Amino acid sequence: MTAILLLVLVLFFLSNRQAVDLNYWPFGIVIVGVPLAAVVLIALAAGFLAGLAVHLPKRVGAHRRARTAEKKVAELEGKLAARP
Repeated sequence: MTAILLLVLVLFFLSNRQAVDLNYWPFGIVIVGVPLAAVVLIALAAGFLAGLAVHLPKRVGAHRRARTAEKKVAELEGKLAARP
């Protein structure tokens, strides 16, 4: 699977080698001659990291609640099994 993904990325880079200019409008910053594939992949990575930053705290909290609930269930099952 990794080899296929790597092949697709290499083909994408080779197919999109033309240079583009990046203009950061409010700041007047211009970057000249950046490969189009690099711009697209950097934007994709930035979006992925932004989504991860939003999702990760919720995931960690849910994992913590699940672990607490599992401990509580084990405790209650132990009490139930100890009854005569």
